This record gives sequence, C-alpha cells and structure tokens, in this order.
Amino acid sequence: MSIVSERHCKVRKLTTRVLCERYGVSERTVDRWTATGILPQPMRINNVRYWDEAEIEQRERDHMSAGRQPERVA
Repeated sequence: MSIVSERHCKVRKLTTRVLCERYGVSERTVDRWTATGILPQPMRINNVRYWDEAEIEQRERDHMSAGRQPERVA
C-alpha cells in the first residue's frame, strides 16, 4: 500500500453532530470552541463542516497533557 493510500484510509472526518455527541455539548459550544481555537477550523463540503479526527485527537492529547480538564459547558 502506498503512503497516499495509507493516509487516505486513516482519515476520518467528524461532523458537528458527532462532535456534539462526543463531548456532550451543544452545536453552539462547538461553534464557540472553533471560534476560540479550542477546535481547529473545519473543512466545508456542501456547507457541511467536517473536522479531521486525527487532529481532534491530537488536540485532546495536548489538552490533557497540559493538565487541563475538558470543558463540559453546553
């Protein structure tokens, strides 16, 4: 398998709904986290926002390694 196809297989995009369910927050909170840089900027396809799962998981690891607790405000 080539590097390109390996990378393609591992890329998973998360929708706003999936992020809301993942963190137990509202869509407004996801919007606020995106605006403040807690979440990375999403890509848009047909006006639907998608976040790269690997980038989200890396931010979670960075956030936890800094000793901060995840925000759970809806």
